[in-house]
Amino acid sequence: MKQEFVSARLLYHQAMEAAPLDDRPQHFADDEVRLYDTLDYPAFSIGAERLRLAFRTAYGLLDKIAGFLNLYFELGNDPNRVDLRGIWYANPRKRRSLHPKIADRQNLALRGLYWLSFDILGEAREAADDPNDALAPEAAHLNTLRNALEHRCLVLTIETFGARNDDGIEREEITAFQHNTERILELVHEALMLLSLAMHEEEMRKLRHRGPDALILKATLPVYRRAWDDL
Repeated sequence: MKQEFVSARLLYHQAMEAAPLDDRPQHFADDEVRLYDTLDYPAFSIGAERLRLAFRTAYGLLDKIAGFLNLYFELGNDPNRVDLRGIWYANPRKRRSLHPKIADRQNLALRGLYWLSFDILGEAREAADDPNDALAPEAAHLNTLRNALEHRCLVLTIETFGARNDDGIEREEITAFQHNTERILELVHEALMLLSLAMHEEEMRKLRHRGPDALILKATLPVYRRAWDDL
């Protein structure tokens, strides 16, 4: 997950370096790509696609964090239907009572991750997503953007003046989408830090609760070295 976040962050910065409105030459991958101007001020470029990929990758990490929590705490939820907003509940679809394996845990970082989840909307709800289900005012819009990117058609535009809203295509002004991508990256960065701290606390708790006769083997993992590090 850390590597995926670093990749999403890099994609975001590369997108900013290849912004469609600056004076830099276009990316070679855009050469001879035949596109038609749909007259709604579209922003078609490798830079725009990198921005979209950064958003999708970062938002997807929130689901992966939920999947990790589901496995680590043995919550028993369907691994194909978990999200960070609903993973805390005995019934993720109704979200009325906390899961018994989580409710009484004395883990401040895990509680922080729980409250951070209120800044997003989940997918596994019994009814349609309600904007009041989240604390952050932009949560519903971020969720709409994610669903549009994954399942529908979201066109990034240079501006939205005169854009049609009745043609089945959703549009987002590219500068606004940039700010929304920054917000998702911030949320994921914080979520990963809280997850790491929460897991450290859980492992230390397990260590403290071992009996005095427990056999504990220490192991030190080497730092991962890529093949080209030695070149």
